[in-house]
Amino acid sequence: MLVTVVSSDVSENALNRAILLSELLARNFDVQLVGSRFGRDVWEPARGHPLGEVVPGSWFPRYAASMARLARHIRGEVVYAVKPLVSSYGTALLARRPVILDIDDDELAFRPPGHPRYSFGHPHGRAWTRLALALRSRAAAITVATSVLRQRFGGTLVPHARDTRRLRPMPEARGAAREALGVGEEPVVMFLGTPRPHKGLDDAAAAVRLMHRKATLVVIGTDADTPSMESVVLRPPFPLEQLGFLLAAADAVVVPQRRTAAGAVQLPAKLLDAMAAARPVVATDVADNAAILAEGRGRIVPPSDPPALARALDAILEDPAAAAAMGARARAWCEQHASVDALAGVVADIVRGVV
Repeated sequence: MLVTVVSSDVSENALNRAILLSELLARNFDVQLVGSRFGRDVWEPARGHPLGEVVPGSWFPRYAASMARLARHIRGEVVYAVKPLVSSYGTALLARRPVILDIDDDELAFRPPGHPRYSFGHPHGRAWTRLALALRSRAAAITVATSVLRQRFGGTLVPHARDTRRLRPMPEARGAAREALGVGEEPVVMFLGTPRPHKGLDDAAAAVRLMHRKATLVVIGTDADTPSMESVVLRPPFPLEQLGFLLAAADAVVVPQRRTAAGAVQLPAKLLDAMAAARPVVATDVADNAAILAEGRGRIVPPSDPPALARALDAILEDPAAAAAMGARARAWCEQHASVDALAGVVADIVRGVV
């Protein structure tokens, strides 16, 4: 059986969720990954990933032709639409096949009223997004990334899965990874991913300055809009296959998600990346973070509290043995609950149920 995954925008990190769902599906089905491209190029970390049909994103009414073209290229018996947006879910409905809708964010929280890009003419505007959400009852099934989203929309919980066979601890690469990042022997606190405001990068930078132990904050995934910060090493986006190698350089990974409308329902994918690589994690008490890191799998602090973040990071650096044990517990949980091996069967059952 062929399943088609439709990405809302292959030029942004929305493609990441589409890729991980494709990897889950590929354990049991043939997979076609298609989508629209609203930016200049495919999202940089995924440029080596095979894509099927990609149509140019634009404003309405011109984009209607792109939607129709993409719908004609959908070959799957079942369509998996990633995000309740017209570019993915709307296109999937046009294909007139059974549709599974995946929701991993509060899309309206990312679309403030009055923003020119999200006006009525843009396919990702508030009006079109409201329409897509209103049509969610037409989906044959719904999957969600967090328990907060499940309370709001129902459906089956499918967190951001990680291939724990590929993404694993790599202590042997520590020296080479630190050299590649341009850092010395000073402890490294790592922040992964595009530093959007709700991700709390400013809180992480403030926390590292407050630490008793001197450490370097390394931010991997910055773009041209990221301002330089004192004592912070900024590095550009990286190919997804390099993730395990880069994490080997980290003494701790920080996930300082803020409790905003966007952040409060979101599961940071980089939290699970760090857990799969057995890196000790400090995260804020937002969405599902506390439940995931319970029972000694990581440290949880209040959101928007740099002093608490600093104390938790100091505690990790002061006891390497306890930090290693924390990382091992985190990886074991990830293998059992958030790995491709653990979740592939869940997604396969959903697809077969739809058929």
